[in-house]
Amino acid sequence: MTIGFVILSHREPAQVLRLVQTLNRLYGDPPIACHHDTAQSPIDRNAFPGNVRFVDPAIRTGWAKWSVVRAFLAALRLLCDHADPDWFVLMSAADYPVCGADAVRADLAALDADALIDFRQIGDTAQSAAERFGPRNPELDQFEADGNRRLKWSHYEGAELWLPMLRFGDAGRGVRPGRFTVHLPFATPLRPFSRAFPCFYGDHWFTGSRRAAQLLLNPTAQHLRLQRHLTMRTSPDECYFQTVLCNEPGLRLERDNRRYAQWNGGGAHPQSLTEADLPAIAASTAHFARKFAHGAPVLDRIDAMLFG
Repeated sequence: MTIGFVILSHREPAQVLRLVQTLNRLYGDPPIACHHDTAQSPIDRNAFPGNVRFVDPAIRTGWAKWSVVRAFLAALRLLCDHADPDWFVLMSAADYPVCGADAVRADLAALDADALIDFRQIGDTAQSAAERFGPRNPELDQFEADGNRRLKWSHYEGAELWLPMLRFGDAGRGVRPGRFTVHLPFATPLRPFSRAFPCFYGDHWFTGSRRAAQLLLNPTAQHLRLQRHLTMRTSPDECYFQTVLCNEPGLRLERDNRRYAQWNGGGAHPQSLTEADLPAIAASTAHFARKFAHGAPVLDRIDAMLFG
């Protein structure tokens, strides 16, 4: 079983390099495709080992923007064109492995699945989703909150009114055109969703098989319509993959994406993990954990756990 990795990054090149070096030690120099947003920070590609390929030219990305999905698809195509692994793992530079490679391969083989991805359908409750699709990753409770469900409906299905505005850069530097979004209390008639093609959403980070990769890299007319719809929507990276994969007949999905994160009840980002989180990480079924600050001492402890 060959496992490849897709890494999305936009800062801290040293953190990206450490992640790559750790993956190389664990997985024996696996194929790795990296999209690094060089508009946000430069990176010395010559510092990386030969099994790492970089998307060139890089795409300018923004948090919760469609550009993040574009960057992933570009990196996934780069990975599959050069290596075509049995499985791929989507990671950020702030992720880190917390499980040995042999255990990950054994788990993937035993699951007999096409993807490990967190998902639920718009309109689901925690109970109805569990009854229909099976158990989920217990670390992702924030997606089950009523407020999050309403927010996701607004993001993906609700009608929106966009008003032009000016946005200012950090510390008041630079001005660029932007938009102010007004969320309306009814569904947009232009949405691509239907009874036959419902909307799904969940955590961005997932693991997929070769079959899942080919589905994402060869979009149908329906998928392209979904792409056009999500281009101007918030957090499309938490909807596009789920909606494409969950609507594919016969695709076998495991709702536990095997990622450990600590949200502590919600928020836009998980908390940075520390040594205090190690017992919970070790007790979980996670293959990878996030997020870690650059140079965090806990990473040395994880290395000791992985390599002895």
